[in-house]
Amino acid sequence: MENSKNATQDAPKKRKKFNLYKKDNITYTAMCLPIVIKTLIFSILPLLWLLMAFENYKGFLGIFGSKWVGFANFTYFFRSKVVWKVIWNTLSLNLLFVIVGTPSTAVMALLMYEMKNKFATKFFQTIYFIPYLISWTVAEYCIEGILGTNGLINTALKGVHLGTIDFYNAANGKLWPWILLLCGAWKGHGYSVIMYYASLVTIDTDLFEAAKLDGANRAQRMWYISVPHLRKIVAILLIMSMGGIFHSDFGLFWFIPKNDSLRSLLDTTEVLDTYIYQLSIRETNYSAGTAIGLIQSIVGTVILLLTNFICKKLDEDTAFI
Repeated sequence: MENSKNATQDAPKKRKKFNLYKKDNITYTAMCLPIVIKTLIFSILPLLWLLMAFENYKGFLGIFGSKWVGFANFTYFFRSKVVWKVIWNTLSLNLLFVIVGTPSTAVMALLMYEMKNKFATKFFQTIYFIPYLISWTVAEYCIEGILGTNGLINTALKGVHLGTIDFYNAANGKLWPWILLLCGAWKGHGYSVIMYYASLVTIDTDLFEAAKLDGANRAQRMWYISVPHLRKIVAILLIMSMGGIFHSDFGLFWFIPKNDSLRSLLDTTEVLDTYIYQLSIRETNYSAGTAIGLIQSIVGTVILLLTNFICKKLDEDTAFI
């Protein structure tokens, strides 16, 4: 009897506390609503259009009126004459970017961190980051000014009577993986360097002082303190890069080799994203384009989880998930 009486007395207090808790969180709930609505509209609802991958999509019929064709669009892709060339280009070029880009950005961040002049550090940060803000359409004209018929390189070659190089000719396609690598590094490395640098500035400076007292020189302090500190951020960015190994920077591969106009370097520079664009927009085969995009996402997710699993096995602290 006494326990039931106490429970009866406590009930209004709990109910009042619960209602008060809800009332206090109305502000926080309201703050979350724009993000929830944005996610529903731009991330959840568009998933309905994945049905296009299994249909012969017609715009005037819509996704619910178009004819269902099952896996025919996937079959169409894998029977295409260019499928393996496009997959090879995508994988080889993206792996090249990851293998070269990851250590180069880490080294640049380390060198920037070792600079003692704060003004010089801020200056190089700004200069290195500015290309990231330039669109690929603008960058196309900058690169053409270097590689074009009357560009800087050919003008210099003419000056020493060595002839010219038609960089946009299919015969010189073997040069383009390296040209694209340099262009991607020029435009995108500044962003990655700042991320690495932001991780380095969190290092406790007492570690460097202690190492210096123990007789460690500058190179040893960098190797045994700074480099291990970068391990986690390098692993996270590597996992993310591997998750996007089947995705490419569309602007880089479409505008820089002038595939939007000349189309002479497609054998070397065509990747899945540019192939999807041509298939969907130029040939209006939206269903096949959606099917390929779905394959990209599924394979990318599997590779991301696999890379994360390997990193977790090697060092649990570097796992992303």
